[in-house]
Amino acid sequence: MRFYILIVSAIWCVFACSLSSKQEKSLNRAIIQYQNAYNKELTILEVSQTHPCLIDAYLSDTAGLRKLFLHQEESINNYSILSIEQKDHQIKVKLSFDLQSSNSRINSTKKIIYALSSNHGESWFFLESRYLKYLNCNRFNSN
Repeated sequence: MRFYILIVSAIWCVFACSLSSKQEKSLNRAIIQYQNAYNKELTILEVSQTHPCLIDAYLSDTAGLRKLFLHQEESINNYSILSIEQKDHQIKVKLSFDLQSSNSRINSTKKIIYALSSNHGESWFFLESRYLKYLNCNRFNSN
């Protein structure tokens, strides 16, 4: 009996922590668009895909805001999904990208970026892991 409960719990966890095909398609499109904006230094597009709480935190600091989007001679490639968290209509996907820099002697390192949706995966915003502290701003929280 314990074995049966364990198997059912494992199956439930796998399906409860995954995205629907529609959500996966939406996420994949958003990731490709974000990756292109990041790699090709399309600042306006990247800003539009960055979580509003981060933009709001740096809005009064123009120089700081500008630094957030300078990725000269860096590129992100080959993403993999590390985890998926769903709570009500909010989805948080932890992504790992290969970060390649022409300035560095190291060929590739990892960059953790979160894809966040507050509308069941219809649209996505991105946030680097080091900026997660800005995620809970009051202006953009939707309950």
